Amino acid sequence: MELNDLKSDWKNAGKNFKSEADLLLMTKIANHPSIKKIRTKLIIETVVLLFFLFIYYDWFDGEKKPFYANLSLVVGLLLYIFNDVIGYISIIRPIRETNLKLSLQNYLIRIKRLSISSIIITFLYSISIIIFFTSVITFTKEKGIILIFSVVIAVQFILLSSRMWTKWIKNLTLQLKEFNIDEES
Repeated sequence: MELNDLKSDWKNAGKNFKSEADLLLMTKIANHPSIKKIRTKLIIETVVLLFFLFIYYDWFDGEKKPFYANLSLVVGLLLYIFNDVIGYISIIRPIRETNLKLSLQNYLIRIKRLSISSIIITFLYSISIIIFFTSVITFTKEKGIILIFSVVIAVQFILLSSRMWTKWIKNLTLQLKEFNIDEES
């Protein structure tokens, strides 16, 4: 960078004045693009799952299924929605501790717990769907292949979810380690 460019940048610095209201909006967690994507996903997922919950009995012959199959589907759906809402709240809720390092440590603990519960609930939800749709089926070779294919897809989704959580936890752990390195320097 040339000296004249540096002087010009120095003179122009601070001309883009932001009001306190603009700065406050910029620092709100809810305005972050990632949080907006998560909120949109949560709303769409919740609406679709609740719609499915209201129509499954008629459209998918819920009256012909055993009680345990209907119960497992409803409980699995509600647990999945509840877990999504709790996850969203955990992500957007600011952490208020005495210092940033302690806040990050507590956030990491919360995210680890959330990841475990999320994977378990996703597994239970997948099992509940399989139980519901296979509860009154007489299996043939073709239906068995379809079931195996469905189980493989469910396992793939669970593994994908696990990888995403692991990546996020690794990033948070690295950030926490950077605090330890800075303190030692």
